[in-house]
Amino acid sequence: MSEQEELDAARVSVRDITAILRVAISVDSFQYDASIMEQPEFLISTLVVFQCQQFGGKQLQTQWRIFRTFDEFQGLDTQLRATFPLLMANIKPPRVHRRRTFFRVSKRKSFLARRCNELNEYLQRLLATSTMRLSRFLDPRAPLVLRCFCNFDAGFGRVLAFQTNQYESCVLCLDHVADDTIERKSVADRHALSQVADVDASVKSQEWELQQQQMLREQWRTERLRSGSRYDALEANLLDDRARNLTMCLKFECSCQYSSFHMTHNKMSRILQQHGYHQVYRPLEGGATALYCVLYRLQQFNDLDKRLHDALTGFPEKGDTTHEQLTRGVEILRHALANYGLLHTHALEVEFRMNAVDLKKKLHEFKSRHQHRVGAMELVLLATMLDLSIELITNDHDGTTQRIEPLSQDGMWTPIRLGGRIHLTLGYILPTIFNVNGFYLLAEPVAERSRAVGTVTDERSRPSSVVNLSDNESIVTGAAISESIVAAPAMLDLETRRRMWLGVEEMDRCLIEVIDAQMRSDLAWIGARFFDHDVAETLNKAILDAVWDDCQHNPNLFHLFQKQARQFGKSRTSAHFFFQYLEVAFGMEGAAYLVDFLLHVLPEEELRKQLLRARWFRVRRHLTKRVAPMHA
Repeated sequence: MSEQEELDAARVSVRDITAILRVAISVDSFQYDASIMEQPEFLISTLVVFQCQQFGGKQLQTQWRIFRTFDEFQGLDTQLRATFPLLMANIKPPRVHRRRTFFRVSKRKSFLARRCNELNEYLQRLLATSTMRLSRFLDPRAPLVLRCFCNFDAGFGRVLAFQTNQYESCVLCLDHVADDTIERKSVADRHALSQVADVDASVKSQEWELQQQQMLREQWRTERLRSGSRYDALEANLLDDRARNLTMCLKFECSCQYSSFHMTHNKMSRILQQHGYHQVYRPLEGGATALYCVLYRLQQFNDLDKRLHDALTGFPEKGDTTHEQLTRGVEILRHALANYGLLHTHALEVEFRMNAVDLKKKLHEFKSRHQHRVGAMELVLLATMLDLSIELITNDHDGTTQRIEPLSQDGMWTPIRLGGRIHLTLGYILPTIFNVNGFYLLAEPVAERSRAVGTVTDERSRPSSVVNLSDNESIVTGAAISESIVAAPAMLDLETRRRMWLGVEEMDRCLIEVIDAQMRSDLAWIGARFFDHDVAETLNKAILDAVWDDCQHNPNLFHLFQKQARQFGKSRTSAHFFFQYLEVAFGMEGAAYLVDFLLHVLPEEELRKQLLRARWFRVRRHLTKRVAPMHA
């Protein structure tokens, strides 16, 4: 069955929508028959581009038409002015034309055509005012006036078709992959650009542009956080959670979405008690709470490493793992998760039915410390990467319980954590207007907690109970060494200190092995073999726009990027040299971000393979410098 036949046989309703990408409403024509009609009617055409559960990340479009009279347009304007008096003050109402004829209503075609254009301009002005959110048909705070006016609920899904260009509205931005706490080499070193051979001399004088670029990044983020962005994020996150088959309100009008965190947390505690669980650890608000819970659980098994870290950093040995200890590990785990997903882009594309471009954008956005959302895809990927079996209890209307298992490990998925599968339970609080990203907390059965109280002291004192430690590590981080470190921590040299904290670094070391295995296998080149001219044309424009914005509209820096890209496209420079230039100009994360999308732009398969190999070689080198060396 072809895709079009499958689309014709599918039944897509409003409840199946996972994302509305674009809404276009226009007044195209009119009709009037004096024998049967009292007033002229105007034809309103509505086009909606969306994604649904049945077809994953593919973009579909549906279109329908409806006739409305001029009086109904006036009723729409009256309702909007009552709801948004300040915003509608800048929009003129539809003209009445009371003096056109003696009877105040003209029926001539020329007049109706003119009124048709005026009504179309009026609708476009309404849609252009994004603050009113009229086209956000699934927004929990959006008014239903325009949704009812264009007959969205009844007209949706009548005529379905695949979007001609799936990446027509693709927008890339280097801003969200930048880390303000890490200074770029080109900013820190005045002669950093000289590290790249044959760099234009005129660009060196523009180094201050890069400095200003870093200062303005935070300002750009603030400008993009407009008043309605919180509601945009809430709508997107609720749609993502609804794909987990949770019992949620379909029209997003439930009062629980506006409850405070204290109320939702109390509800979550009651649901956990009903299932025989209770809360063990609750992270602080404003972070990737799922990563904190998972790392906290793993460090209970790797408690000896935690004690060594306490002794070396000055944290008290007694007590639970602190937030400061977990934050460093969470940042490493965040980058490892994104890189692990980017390594398996083709497999994830098939598993979650998403296109490669949207998948890469989502994973790169997850790298940013400003991204606190751990959605359905990220949670499955986290379970696969760390070999976890997660029981997820959600505070929806039924207290739904789900089991999240790692993806089938048929040689393609290799976990980066040693020690076998670990089972844990997470409580998940659905997004609300006060916490749009959702919230995870760690739970365990009540019986297991009471049984663990009497044995926790013995477990911490025995080196054999430590999971995820190899024989070499147990020699270095044994109980005797732990006692000597507590007694005299100042006597340790730098190399010994680096060798002590191996709990999270071991994951990076395993990730290096996964990168090597992927580069040796044929799976790494699957994405580099396919080329789509339409995708390449759209992404090429998006990449140039992103680079132009990142260069602060500096023509010298922008032309240098074009020059280096042309040189590599003509095979006059190597992939290693081109990636080195990108790393100097845009930072490590920015270079990896650009290369992942340039793989869809380069037409030559051999160049794509070279660039992909250079990209992961630099990531591997970066990880190798960060992890501690292993010694027998």
